[in-house]
Amino acid sequence: MLWMPASAPESLLLQPVTIRPAMAQEAPTAPSPAAEPAQAPDAPSEAGGGDANATATAPQTVEDREQALNAREQALDKREAQLKTLEMELDGKLENLKALEVRMQKLIDSAGAIQEEKMAHLVDVYSNMKPKQAAQVLETLDEGIAVRILAGMSGRKAGEILSSVRADRAAFLSEALTRLQTGTD
Repeated sequence: MLWMPASAPESLLLQPVTIRPAMAQEAPTAPSPAAEPAQAPDAPSEAGGGDANATATAPQTVEDREQALNAREQALDKREAQLKTLEMELDGKLENLKALEVRMQKLIDSAGAIQEEKMAHLVDVYSNMKPKQAAQVLETLDEGIAVRILAGMSGRKAGEILSSVRADRAAFLSEALTRLQTGTD
């Protein structure tokens, strides 16, 4: 038989211990049983043992939440890295598109210059033809091209050619030439 002083409170260390599954997994940060008031093993707890379980599961809940937050932070970091990669790809594609736009504009300008050179050459060719020959060819050309050729000629040369064109065609070409030169459509 053990001797115990009558005035000392009962200690949990001297009482039989019942280990519940939740208490067996208790984290080291949980309060020690010696710090809690002594309770008789037969005495029912008011919360049905819930206080011990709540204390034992609270660190797990905090740890679980911390792990969940860490996992979420990692997922957000991963997503942010993916978005930065996509942003860099888009920036690269945008730069390529801008370079292509500049190149296309240069090609358009170059094509326009070539077209103007060709038109200047046609104007020169028709200006050097005899008026009757030039008139016969201008009667068969598209109206827009014929008007541009006439617009590039001197007034005197264009008048000589128009005087040899059929009257209805000469009237139409003269009207279109006037619209072109005055800018009215």
